[in-house]
Amino acid sequence: MRGQQPMEQEPQYGDEYQQGAPMPPDGGQFSFSSWVEEQVRNTPWWLISIAFHLIVLAGMTVITFDEKVTIKEEPTIIPLSAKVDKKLDLERPRDVFERKGIPKVGQENSPPTDEPAIFFPDAEESDHNESADNEDYGKMKGDSEEFLSAMPGEGGGIRGRQPGKAPGVYDAMGVGGGGGGGGRYGGRLGGRRNLVARGGGSQGPGGTESAVTAGLRWLARHQSPGGNWSTTGFDQQCASTKCAGPGYNEYDAGNTGLALLAFLGAGYTHLTKETYVDPHTNKTVCWGEVIKNGIKWLISNQDAEGCFGGRHGSKYMYNHSIAALAMAEAYGLTNRALFKDAAQKGIDFLLAAQNPYKAWRYSKQCGDNDTSVTGWCVMAMKSADISGLTVGRTGFEGAKAWIMEVTDEAYYKVGYTAKGTGKVVVQGKNEDWDGHEALTAVGMLCRTFIDHNKQDPALEGGAKLLVADLPQYNGKKIDYYYWYYGSLALFQYDGPDGKYWKGWNEAMKNALVPTQKVKKDGCSDGSWDVDVDRWGFEGGRVYTTAINVLTLEVYYRYENAFGGGKRK
Repeated sequence: MRGQQPMEQEPQYGDEYQQGAPMPPDGGQFSFSSWVEEQVRNTPWWLISIAFHLIVLAGMTVITFDEKVTIKEEPTIIPLSAKVDKKLDLERPRDVFERKGIPKVGQENSPPTDEPAIFFPDAEESDHNESADNEDYGKMKGDSEEFLSAMPGEGGGIRGRQPGKAPGVYDAMGVGGGGGGGGRYGGRLGGRRNLVARGGGSQGPGGTESAVTAGLRWLARHQSPGGNWSTTGFDQQCASTKCAGPGYNEYDAGNTGLALLAFLGAGYTHLTKETYVDPHTNKTVCWGEVIKNGIKWLISNQDAEGCFGGRHGSKYMYNHSIAALAMAEAYGLTNRALFKDAAQKGIDFLLAAQNPYKAWRYSKQCGDNDTSVTGWCVMAMKSADISGLTVGRTGFEGAKAWIMEVTDEAYYKVGYTAKGTGKVVVQGKNEDWDGHEALTAVGMLCRTFIDHNKQDPALEGGAKLLVADLPQYNGKKIDYYYWYYGSLALFQYDGPDGKYWKGWNEAMKNALVPTQKVKKDGCSDGSWDVDVDRWGFEGGRVYTTAINVLTLEVYYRYENAFGGGKRK
């Protein structure tokens, strides 16, 4: 209304001021920002510094101690097309390497590259991260009780004391400190696929590994209910048509030992849980149960002195030495206390049966010696030694003395019961078969196991004799026993890359793999015929199948004694 005093205008939002503060000049509106500037100009610098640091500390307190505060930092994304002024020296990520695959045969002379190259035709590109144990399996060792190292224990053992009360175990066995295998018992579990490829074996249908599996399945199918393998009565377990080829019934203990060695050589033990359905019987088979039953039979058929299989027949030391070898390996691979006593007693009897200062033949301290039985005894002692059993040096010394006594120093041929013995035959059975240097191969293996000296001229001398008589599946030339010892001796001396081994290996594979029975042959699927082999009449089909499986396991069954490199 006219004549009234004008109302005082209230300060606007943002223009509040303290009582007593100077009014804006010329009576204008109050400015908060101007007021702040004025206060800053009139405040001492040290007071401003204190206030600033108090604000910073208050903020850090909120960030550090308030658990409800989440600091979410978005990553900085640099487009590939962006230019960077400073060149970054970064290691190229593993997943951006060019994947060239595995070179094929004939590509060995590819252009130089700093990338690793593998020239094993059957080597496989890994589909998993391997442990330091070189496992082929998708799991690390110990992830499953199907694998041996899943059994650690406070009971000691080759691997030492570990959590739990069961003894520790070892999954590898071998002869020396060389390569070619994963440890003392070769590479039966670790790196097996590439050991096969490196040594010249093969995977897949028609390969050496398929032949091993088929042979083991035949053996499992023909195991007696009691756990042994019957030399004459194995056909009682046939699924359909009876398998032909019985041997002599006195060799049940030896054949049981050979069959067990074939399973152990493939890395299976009584701990194995792996199963399969047999295509001929439709029964589910567990490898571990097969092995467990075989071991139980051997233990229950050991006499008070430690002899396996009884002292039946005229050649029971063949039975005992092979069974003792199997028990030593079964103990060495698992360190099972239950096996130790039987294995040690078996070795004790072996040493007690040795002729003083010499070797062995068919029975305990019979006074005669022969290289064939001695070879099995040396293998049993060596496996016992590396398994931690007690083996006296006199056993090895006597065997060495015998091998040197029967070796021809000029040609390094090894005799049977004396130096210079010719072809060994059984009249009316195999005199028309060709003779071979099987005993020379036995001598080579004994020298390797006992002396571990690659410079021994008898080793190369023997190798030359073997490669001059390569395996042939041809008429009267077939000798599975010769092929077994020849493969072992040459692989130890010259494998897996040497010239002697390569030639022998190709001939051995071509002789064994294509001649194995297959599914269309019915129950005999996986086995080898008896009547074609020089010694098949004695051991029968169990023998021919077990020893050929062992031959095809040569790539990983034992560690290479001399480093696994090319021959110097």
